[in-house]
Amino acid sequence: MPSHKTFRPAPRLCLVALVAGLAAACAPAARPSQPAPSPDVTLAPTESGLLPVRYDAATGKVSLTVPRLGERLLYLNTLATGVGVTAAGLDRGQLGDNAVVRFERRGARVYLIRENSAVLARSDNEALRRSVEESFPNSVLASFAVQREGPGGAVVDATDFFLSDVYDVIGTLRSARLGSVRLDRERSFIDPLNTRSFPENSEIRSVLTYVTEDPNFAIRQVAPDARTIALEQHHSFLRLPEPPLPLRPFDPRSGLFTNDFFDFAQGFSGDYRQRAVVRWRLEPSDTAAYLRGEKVEPVKPIVYYIDAGIPEPYRSAFIDGGRWWNEVLGAAGWRNAFRIETLPAGVSPLDARYPAIYWVHRMQRGPSVGPAMIDPRTGEIVKTVVRMDSYRSLVDHDIYMGLLPAAPPGGLQLTAEQFAMARRRQHSAHEIGHTLGVAHNYIAATQGRASVMDYPYPLIAIDAQGRLDIRDAYRASGGAHDTLAIRYAYTWFRTPAEEAAGLSRIVREAEARGLRFVADEHAGAAGSIPSASQWVEGSDMLQALQRTMAVRRVLIDRFDERAAQPGEPLAVLNRRFAHVYLHHRYALVGAIKYVGGMEFGYALRGEQTEPTRILPAADQRTALRLVLSALQPRELRIPSRIAALIPPVPAGYDSDLTLIPTPAGTAFDPIAAAHSLAQEIVNGLLHPQRTARLVSFHARDGSNPSLDEVIGAVVEATWGGARVAGEEQGAELRRVAQRATVDVLLDLAGNSSATAGVRATVEHHLAALLRRTNVAEGGSAADQGHRAAVRRDIERYFDGRDDPAKRPRPAPIGLPWP
Repeated sequence: MPSHKTFRPAPRLCLVALVAGLAAACAPAARPSQPAPSPDVTLAPTESGLLPVRYDAATGKVSLTVPRLGERLLYLNTLATGVGVTAAGLDRGQLGDNAVVRFERRGARVYLIRENSAVLARSDNEALRRSVEESFPNSVLASFAVQREGPGGAVVDATDFFLSDVYDVIGTLRSARLGSVRLDRERSFIDPLNTRSFPENSEIRSVLTYVTEDPNFAIRQVAPDARTIALEQHHSFLRLPEPPLPLRPFDPRSGLFTNDFFDFAQGFSGDYRQRAVVRWRLEPSDTAAYLRGEKVEPVKPIVYYIDAGIPEPYRSAFIDGGRWWNEVLGAAGWRNAFRIETLPAGVSPLDARYPAIYWVHRMQRGPSVGPAMIDPRTGEIVKTVVRMDSYRSLVDHDIYMGLLPAAPPGGLQLTAEQFAMARRRQHSAHEIGHTLGVAHNYIAATQGRASVMDYPYPLIAIDAQGRLDIRDAYRASGGAHDTLAIRYAYTWFRTPAEEAAGLSRIVREAEARGLRFVADEHAGAAGSIPSASQWVEGSDMLQALQRTMAVRRVLIDRFDERAAQPGEPLAVLNRRFAHVYLHHRYALVGAIKYVGGMEFGYALRGEQTEPTRILPAADQRTALRLVLSALQPRELRIPSRIAALIPPVPAGYDSDLTLIPTPAGTAFDPIAAAHSLAQEIVNGLLHPQRTARLVSFHARDGSNPSLDEVIGAVVEATWGGARVAGEEQGAELRRVAQRATVDVLLDLAGNSSATAGVRATVEHHLAALLRRTNVAEGGSAADQGHRAAVRRDIERYFDGRDDPAKRPRPAPIGLPWP
């Protein structure tokens, strides 16, 4: 899912992540239905094509006819087949570069030149434009030998270019630490089945073989012979849209992607940056009716084509979710503006004329992605391959199975399929939304689910009788902020003046309705807006934490073998229980953000957006108390009966059955899981950025919580209170919470980026803990050894000998994206 700040067409690597499936389905869906060509066939060029293509079956070479030298074209590069490894970021349908290119002839050769679209001067002054062109480099992508002068233009041998690693698979695998490979030209060839030329575009497909003598373990898992892997790359040339789509000014509150470039024709009052909204071209078929406020069909609707390999019930879910955007586009004055259709028989889904929804598989969990290729001059979207992964529903099913033991007498309100497909409809709408130019909005979930562009967790509630209620797990339509973004991007205006006034009205109307946008970079664990958190549900994070902790308690109390299906290894309960044990994880993240919290908006001068506002001190302290309650033994505890239910992974299965690491080997270790959760909570509360805000905000207003107060509360919650004799699990749980506190304080004190005020306060509390452990006496051998280890570690810090790597840490519990 692309970042919202700047639209980067054709990302090479997937976002860090989590969703995948089966590598066996990576071959292009259209291939089986196409007849194999006769070995002696030579494909005739299409004289009316953009770049007429000829494939010579006798030599395996491909030639292009270049009718118009110097004509600017759009070049697109795509992976037609994938590796099936999440870390590689090399998926079926993965978009590579898109660039403005031109062919230039020098003597007996023709060169493919990539223009530098990131810098220009939008001016009639030719000398100014030339000064910019001469200040930055272009790139020569290829050199072609001229074979002959044909009636339609110069005919060039383009084989070497199309059999080169244009996508940079070699560099991508190396960057992902998946080994070093090299391209074997002798085992690479042009695929004539997917090599064609049409009036507006030309398509060339190559099959490239990469070889290595020392294949990486991950590649060994997915390739039949890991020493040699074959991947297909698809090349498209198409005409640039004419006339160019007018640039639409970007507003940071709109929730849209931007196409950024430097425009050196701007005056000194700017920053030479041109920020234009990324969008498809929609023009009314009846401008008079549109201006009267009637809904009008566009001259050319946005049509996506769905992969025939997507099975039911996913296919229907993806289509249903995608069609939500047709309803949302109605708010911008359009009728029938967005459709999803079946790809015509015999057409490659990578043909530049056909925006596609793809089904991708990997051996591990990984992301679904909604990228797009654009005209770099204007931000106009010209092509997309929405990649929907096959693994995500397995995660949804694990969440559902964890709910089953706590189901009310009549069962859960949704079946497993209804639950999973409700998520996949939302998921499809989300990824397609990206390809319409809409960015993530990580505050929308707390504004009445105002956008499908948030990351949603299923809303699970407890009714008045204490029974689970999942009827409203996911929203079933687009939301109010989706409407804002679409109106901003796709409302048609006659003139620039009308556009400026109309866009301003749209954003001001949204703000008046309380609709906000928060981007990716401000929604992480270190963020300061509680509501801007991923995977949260509910309008208030304090209430959300109380609700999710209550649901979690019910789920833990009733968890048993019913969370596994008949015939499943009970080891899968580890994976299912992980979602139960950490049911409150995301609400915890949101609640922690109250501490040192600050609301803010992407404010512009002359607008009403509030720039910043420190959260009320009372709310910060309430949140601190609620979060610290999650550190108590009663909340960290995993019942012994659950640990006894979970055996090790049986022979014939692999670690996919587990999510909670267990250092106890064959035994499920509830203490290690509790330590991981405690570490996560304290890490969040005392994140370096949060601690710096606490110091700064307290200095500005003494009524705000100080860092000393917050650290004192954490220490008291973990180190305070009397020991309870005979309660060994509770004692061990207190010790892991104490250890987590000490480790975070030591890390923070030794963090070179921590401010002087933060380090001074932390060292004060470390010294106090040292005195505390020195005077404490008695207790079990575990208590005494625990205190001795803490003393040694604090003393090492003050002696300048602390080595964080030598302090044992719990393994984190990584939940896949739901």
